[in-house]
Amino acid sequence: MPRIPLSQTWTLLNIVIAIWVLFSLSQAEAAILRPSVSVAGEHITLGDLFDDAGAASSVIIAIAPPPGVPTAISVSRISQVARRNGIAWRNTQGLTRVVVTRSGILIGDELIEEALAASIAEQAPNMVTKGIIEIVLTSSIDHLMVSESTLPSMSVEHMNFDQRSGRFIAAVRVPANDNTAPLRRLTGRAYPALDIPVLTRRISPGDKIEEADINWLRLPATRISQNIIDNANDLIGFTPKRTLRPGEPLRGGDIEAPRLVEKGAIVSISYTLGRMNLSSRGRALEEGALGDTIKVLNERSHRTIEVKVTGMNEAIIEPSYPVSQAVSSAQATTAIN
Repeated sequence: MPRIPLSQTWTLLNIVIAIWVLFSLSQAEAAILRPSVSVAGEHITLGDLFDDAGAASSVIIAIAPPPGVPTAISVSRISQVARRNGIAWRNTQGLTRVVVTRSGILIGDELIEEALAASIAEQAPNMVTKGIIEIVLTSSIDHLMVSESTLPSMSVEHMNFDQRSGRFIAAVRVPANDNTAPLRRLTGRAYPALDIPVLTRRISPGDKIEEADINWLRLPATRISQNIIDNANDLIGFTPKRTLRPGEPLRGGDIEAPRLVEKGAIVSISYTLGRMNLSSRGRALEEGALGDTIKVLNERSHRTIEVKVTGMNEAIIEPSYPVSQAVSSAQATTAIN
């Protein structure tokens, strides 16, 4: 086998070195450092930081921050780790640091408010007797997150609550009771509130209020006077005395039982005692709602009698005091006839 001259050997070696240098430069040009990244796992890798880290993609450079808490890694540190792992990267972008955030699941408003209200209730139990503890946050909650593999939860580690002003400062931890998670500061105001029924549509006098017409409005307890209706059952089946607008608190004087008998209407009158049934008709001398006692003029006898309204233009005769069946029958017969 012929021997290769030494000069040719050096030439081949120089060609190999040149190819390796060109390949390294192409790798360096291909690897671009991102100025900001978001990671999902517990570690930050070179593959997270560079868009083409090649075989070094899985190399861990740092621990990922808690979800919602951004951190920064210096470019000098990134450069050292990158070069040690074969990424001949040059900082042509002039970066000094890379901001890293960790994706996660936001803690819901309802969960946050429930945890804060429960903590305040422990310090001020008298607020619970006045109604629901309403929470108004004055600090951002966008940073309250847990990792994508963790169930959302929050614990209140410290609560500073001023009962006079209603203001509070809370130190919370997410997820709940995780001692490795940093404490987060929340500020806001708390006050007792009540849910009151309001109408969903405009209702005029004579219209009957149905269950479907009712929605709920939460107001501070201090704004709710004693005559404000706070029970839906006190609205259903009633009719307005004036036109009522949707969403406004209602007072007892705004509604009335629907009139089933109008003044001057012909009323069917009945009386039942045992097996005896008597009936007649009369003209109403006054209007009346369900259960009202009104005066009616008997059409036959032209006597004025008192009857109890039971339905639309319907009424019954009721004895005003306990009497024997014979006497009661005689009274009713006289009144009916």
